[in-house]
Amino acid sequence: MRATKIKIQGLSIPSLISSDNERYWPIRPICEAMGLNWHAQAAKLQPPRYSPTEHDVALPGEPLLKRMLCLPQSEFEFWLKSLSSRKVSPGARMRLDQLRAHFFGEPTPLAGPTPPTATAAPAVLKRILNWRAQQAEPGNRKAVLKELSDQFSAKNGFEIAEAQEHQLRGAVASLSTIIYQHDRSKSPSQMPVSQRVDAIIKSIVDARPQRIHLLDSDFAALLCSIELEEHHHSSAQHEQP
Repeated sequence: MRATKIKIQGLSIPSLISSDNERYWPIRPICEAMGLNWHAQAAKLQPPRYSPTEHDVALPGEPLLKRMLCLPQSEFEFWLKSLSSRKVSPGARMRLDQLRAHFFGEPTPLAGPTPPTATAAPAVLKRILNWRAQQAEPGNRKAVLKELSDQFSAKNGFEIAEAQEHQLRGAVASLSTIIYQHDRSKSPSQMPVSQRVDAIIKSIVDARPQRIHLLDSDFAALLCSIELEEHHHSSAQHEQP
């Protein structure tokens, strides 16, 4: 990485340029130059919202800065947009406006975090949610969607609709883990009858590579569960007016 400094209206900030000409921004010295609380920002710059990397920053005539947390260009610009002008000192607000004017063409004072630009990321996550919802009973699908969405927001710090392209890989992994843990927490006694049948069929199919013959216990459980499912559906139809 080649280190350089950029001067923006009297504000001097470092940057790194990789061998393939990708630019990375070491956030700690930038925060210190702007007058922002570095530790508060470091807590925010974590996956899956960001994908920081660590690099040494060696500027000519200055002490070596080791293992600086760096963001690539797109994430650095997203971070600049997300900073709230109301929550920083007047001096930091002025320098923030200078940076925004340099990178985005004009000052962008914000009352709060900028709403993320619409991307394909939310569509991918919603597709995964819909896949899981289709496995639930029709009357329970909205509740499942809400429960999983709320868990995702609590775990990641942003809504599914706010997900950005650079967060997608981590967000997919996070949502998949949430669905897995959600399903594992549901004991068979809490499952609808049809899901119990599905679980038995799945266990039989998954066991095929290890078993040549179908076990009597598996066969009996399958027959009983399907009989129960048919009885459940028949009762439900009779209860309808």
